[in-house]
This record gives sequence, structure tokens and C-alpha cells, in this order.
Amino acid sequence: MTYTLSLVAAVFVAHVVSVSSSGQNVDPNVVRAADFAIRFHNRMANYPYAYKVVDILSDSAEIYPPARVKYTIEAQAAQTTCRNNGRMNLEDCSVAANAQTMICNFVVLAVPGANTVPQNVLSQLCA
Repeated sequence: MTYTLSLVAAVFVAHVVSVSSSGQNVDPNVVRAADFAIRFHNRMANYPYAYKVVDILSDSAEIYPPARVKYTIEAQAAQTTCRNNGRMNLEDCSVAANAQTMICNFVVLAVPGANTVPQNVLSQLCA
């Protein structure tokens, strides 16, 4: 019985890693978490133009008690043509010509389910 529970726990805590720049599909929940994090980053930063995620470089997901998923994401973000005023919809923003890019590392908590809902950005660093 203990062996079975340990095995089940190991399966749930195992890291799932995908790399989109190599052509692999990225979990839509990771994309939602990255979009949530870059929106948070835009609100906290004093950039004249908003940034959006253009590539997920790496990601991992793990169970985070009591019933959440913790996503650790490394993403490339690029400057868009939209002013960073909080009213823009990043889906409608195109990447600027000769856009500045940066690498961002995000840790995001989300509630798992059919459509994982990101809730909190635990850390964010873009450079």
C-alpha cells in the first residue's frame, strides 16, 4: 500500500518539460500562465510599450499543495506596438518592427482543471 501511494505521488510531482523553440507543442495551460505573468509584468513595469510572450523556451509544472499547480516558465518576450496603459488586449498587439526582446523567468500558481486558471505570480524577472 505504501509503495502504491509513493508511486502515485511521484507521478503527480514529476516535472513535465516542453520546449516550443524546438518545435514541440506547449501545453495550453503553460501558455495561459505565461500570458498571465507577462500581463502582471507589464502592469508592474514602467515600459512605454507593452511586451508579449513570443516563445516558451522551457517550462515545468509540479503539484503545489493544497490543490494548485506551480508553473516555472522561461519565455522570450518582445515589445509590441501597443502602449502599456493597462487597457490593451495583448492578442490584438503586434510585435514592433525591430522589437526589443527579453528573457523572462516566471513562477505562476494556477488552479488545475480543464481550463487551468492562473491566480498568482510568485516571481517574475525579465532582462
